[in-house]
Amino acid sequence: MSEIVVVGAGVLGLSTALVLSELRGVHLTVVAQHGPHDPALNLPMSNHSAYTSPWAGAHYRPAPSRDDAEYDMAMITRLTLAQFQQWAHSHPESSIQFVDGIEYFESPDAITRGLGRGYTEQIRHFRTIEHNLPPGVVFGTRYDTWVLNPPVFLRFLYHQLEARGVTFVHKKLDSLKQVNLLVEGHPLIVNCSGNGLLYHGGHDQQVFPIRGQTLLVDPPAHCRYTHETVTHQLKDGQWTFVVPRPHNGGVILGGTKQVGDLYDGIRDEDTRAICARGAVLYPELMKVDKNGKKYFDIKRVNMAFRPARTGGLRIALERKDALQGRDNDVIHNYGAGGMGYELSYGSALRVLEKVKEVVLGLKL
Repeated sequence: MSEIVVVGAGVLGLSTALVLSELRGVHLTVVAQHGPHDPALNLPMSNHSAYTSPWAGAHYRPAPSRDDAEYDMAMITRLTLAQFQQWAHSHPESSIQFVDGIEYFESPDAITRGLGRGYTEQIRHFRTIEHNLPPGVVFGTRYDTWVLNPPVFLRFLYHQLEARGVTFVHKKLDSLKQVNLLVEGHPLIVNCSGNGLLYHGGHDQQVFPIRGQTLLVDPPAHCRYTHETVTHQLKDGQWTFVVPRPHNGGVILGGTKQVGDLYDGIRDEDTRAICARGAVLYPELMKVDKNGKKYFDIKRVNMAFRPARTGGLRIALERKDALQGRDNDVIHNYGAGGMGYELSYGSALRVLEKVKEVVLGLKL
C-alpha cells in the first residue's frame, strides 16, 4: 500500500485529500496545525487568522485571462465549477448554492469589455447588462455562479474524508521532511500549506500575504442579497462586494485587498470604509432602527491573510532522485491567494495526475 501525506487542511488540502482518497491501494494522512480536525477551533472556525479558509466569501467570479497562465487557472476553476454543480444537487449539506452573479464596472479595461478568453466559457447564462445600470457604472455582466458557507463546506469535506478512513494528525510542521517522523516509508508528500512550506524548512519566498477584512452582516427580511452575489468595481480600483452565505450564514460585505500588509488585528478605519461604500452601493442590506436610522447589523468583523504567490498557484512535482538530500517525492499545490475555493477541486484533479505519475508510473 502506498502512503501519501497531504500537508495542510485548508480548502486546497481537504479538496486534494478528497480526490486522492478515491485511489485504490493508497493510505492517506492529512497533517495540519489548523483545520476542521483541530479541537481548539470554535464552531465558525473564526479564532485563528492564520487559518484563512473559513474567512472567505466565498463565491466564484470568472475573469478574462491576460496570458496563458491566467487562462490555465481559468480552466482549473471550470473543473471546480463542474464538481460544485454536482454537489449542489447531490449534497445540499455542503452548503453550495447557485445564484445570480452580477458585476458592475465604473472603468472597465478593454479585455473586460471585450469579454476576453477565459471569461465566458462554460459559464451558464453569461450575458452583458445593457440597461438600468447603477449610477457611475458603464459596463455590467450577469451569470449563474456558486456561493457557499465556508465553515459548513470545510466540515462537509472533513466528514467525507473521515468516512473514507483518512487519518488526520493535528501538528504544526517546520519542514516537509518532518512528515517522515509521523509516517513511515518515506511517503509521497502533497504540499498544500498555504504559505509554501519547503522540504528543509522555511517558506517559498514567492509567497506573500494579501490582508482581507470583511463584515459578516445579518440581512433584513426578504433581502435580495441572500439570493445573489454582486461585485462593484469603483473608478479608483476598489472592489466592494456582497456574498450570501447559505444555511442562514448571513451576508459577507467587503472588503480589503491589502498586499503585503501583516497587521493581524481589526482596523476600525477599514470597517468604517467598508460600511460607507456599502451604504451607497448596497443600501438594501441595511436594517432600520426604531428611530428610522439605517445601519448594518454586523455580527462579526473578519480578518485573514490570503496566501498569494508571485506567478500564481504552484502545482509542481519534485522528484527525490533529482534533488540532493531528499527522501520523499513532493507535489506542490499552494499559492492560490483569494481563489482558494475557485481553484480547489480543479487543482486537486491536477495533483491527481501527478500522483498517478509517481505512484503508478503513468505520465499523463
